[in-house]
Amino acid sequence: MKRNPKQEGTNLFDCIPQKGPCPNKCSQCFYNHNFYLPIDRVHFPHWDDVGEDGIVRVNSGHDSNIERDQVIGRTHVYPKRFFNTSIPEFDFPDPVVFTANASEERNAWLPEHLRSKRSGVRLGDKLFDNLMFVRLRTSSMNVPLVANAAEKWGEAGVPVLLTFMRYYDESEFAKQNRDEYVQRSHITNTYWCPSDHFMRAALKFVSAFNSKIEMCGTPRSSLCKDCLCCEKYYYQAKRRMQRG
Repeated sequence: MKRNPKQEGTNLFDCIPQKGPCPNKCSQCFYNHNFYLPIDRVHFPHWDDVGEDGIVRVNSGHDSNIERDQVIGRTHVYPKRFFNTSIPEFDFPDPVVFTANASEERNAWLPEHLRSKRSGVRLGDKLFDNLMFVRLRTSSMNVPLVANAAEKWGEAGVPVLLTFMRYYDESEFAKQNRDEYVQRSHITNTYWCPSDHFMRAALKFVSAFNSKIEMCGTPRSSLCKDCLCCEKYYYQAKRRMQRG
């Protein structure tokens, strides 16, 4: 299986247990649009490549809550794995990354107790123990919405990472502040990408609501080796689950 070029130099390996496009159809979906692997077939990293230290990222594209039982069953051979989903169902046997705003220009999904500001629910109370982190898609037009969601999830003790949107669709990009984007190559494709200045400014703004805010990658690099958040939060989530 071809290695995701983003993951070179790390212990991460992609796995796609489903065939075909993802029915969620999130805006600017890199998986449905121009994935680095053909999406008409399943993709499993070879055990010899993953080895003892490799962490399998189940559904870097597609969604682990779709054909959920099969996704879990087909990936059980990997002792270190985590699941990715934008559907708020977290009952998985291993850690989960949750994208809370698949429609990034709308309010992010929050559990009822966070929406109603009821306090006292923490990671240690087991409700969110297997959540590695909540991922918030961030654009030039939704930063206040992101800040609100980052604050609420942070109050529950859940790590939050910003994932800055890149645009290939001109009609969607037209809704953004063009001054905050530059057209450039990202890994293997060309997109309208957020400027370094915008990413730093957004991080500063959101940090006023959640002082522990982080981003996927860095303002200078989208490579996993320059981030390592997935590896860090995977092991933190596994320790919480094992204590439970």
